[in-house]
Amino acid sequence: MINVFNIEKFATHDGPGIRTTIFLKGCFLHCPWCANPESWSLKSTLLYDKQKCVKCKKCMLNCKNHAIKFENEFRYDLSKCHRCKKCVQGCFYNAIKFAGEEISIQDVVDEVLKDKEYYENSHGGITISGGEPFKQFESMLKLLKELKKNKLHIAIETTGNYELKYLKEALPYIDLFLFDIKHLDCKKLKDVTGANPNLIFTNLEYLASNCLDKIVIRVPVIPKFNYEKEILQGIIDYACQLGIAEVDLLPYHSLGKNKWLQLQKDYQYADLPMMTKDILKEYVEYGKHKNIRVKIGG
Repeated sequence: MINVFNIEKFATHDGPGIRTTIFLKGCFLHCPWCANPESWSLKSTLLYDKQKCVKCKKCMLNCKNHAIKFENEFRYDLSKCHRCKKCVQGCFYNAIKFAGEEISIQDVVDEVLKDKEYYENSHGGITISGGEPFKQFESMLKLLKELKKNKLHIAIETTGNYELKYLKEALPYIDLFLFDIKHLDCKKLKDVTGANPNLIFTNLEYLASNCLDKIVIRVPVIPKFNYEKEILQGIIDYACQLGIAEVDLLPYHSLGKNKWLQLQKDYQYADLPMMTKDILKEYVEYGKHKNIRVKIGG
């Protein structure tokens, strides 16, 4: 079994060609701009949409563990929730849902194989995303092996925040690493995201030494975190030192804002406007001087 919170078909931004992206639950990091905060926990996660709620309280009445209360507003106690999902069954307005479901690996494979013809015709394939896919390492590895039996191209979106031994074990089954580098300042990276920079840079440098053609560096460009010329140029310089040919700069967006609200979490970037691609165009030229392809967007 593997815990999946979304399967997105006909994805075109997570690797070459037409792809299916499988989003896995669980992450080692807690980035405050995360577009998928429901992915952090390995367990299924409740989201509550205040805009859809009519306060009929049927969810509360259906919850035998008293995890839900209405004290003027909806309140949810995670420690009391057994994920029986009876609250969802009682909500006729779809104000409550759970993100994440344990699915058999074979069922996942069967689902993505429905579009195998599209992958073959477009030189596409499967992308494993999250969260951090390596958080469910044993299940992820079984999934990779089953997908490879069907000769599918496999990309993985990863933070690199795990021990090298896991990377080495999974490497033979992965064709492309979409590898996040959020900052080169180890202290800032750790303080803001909870990452272990040593793991990240060790893994990236191992990949660069063994399979350069499998790496694309991805940089989420975040105001007040890494949106400064010396930081972004520094990451491009680092890619150049390693011999990596492509760096993708991903402009900040707030598309995950509603998920933070539905999780009853504060979203620190609520007042910041989304970035346009044009604002990052200068780095395309900078990359050319370094013989590195810099793309704006994935």
